[in-house]
Amino acid sequence: MTKPSMLFDTTEHVLIAVHGREPPSDEEWESYMQAAGSLPPTCTKTLVVTAGGGPNAKQRASINDYVSKTALTVAICTDALLVRQIGTALSWFNPRVKAFRGSDVVAALRYLEITGPEAAEVQHKVTKMRLEIEGRPSRAPR
Repeated sequence: MTKPSMLFDTTEHVLIAVHGREPPSDEEWESYMQAAGSLPPTCTKTLVVTAGGGPNAKQRASINDYVSKTALTVAICTDALLVRQIGTALSWFNPRVKAFRGSDVVAALRYLEITGPEAAEVQHKVTKMRLEIEGRPSRAPR
């Protein structure tokens, strides 16, 4: 089985997407877009954490269309300049999109107004997905 380049999960209020260094495959992106399109009404925030991988031009078109029609607040954590630029472009369609340094998930969660147990749950899921994308087993309890 090949390592994924993108994984996603949700909490009550947050859609979490974690990317590796490579762009997501069309199949990974389609699964993500289907999940985003069927979010419950309580899930109005998105956290994206990426080591540099991001959507290609075709995938960006689909997310631009989706983001422009929703009330999502989006935080993107990355140190990759290209992905930060993608975040800036997305903010033209949705001013609630903001980029953060890759390691600053805590600031991103504050921006998304996610605190307490849900913030801890999001951080746990991000750590677990990062490890899976890197091909390392998760040792985090839960």
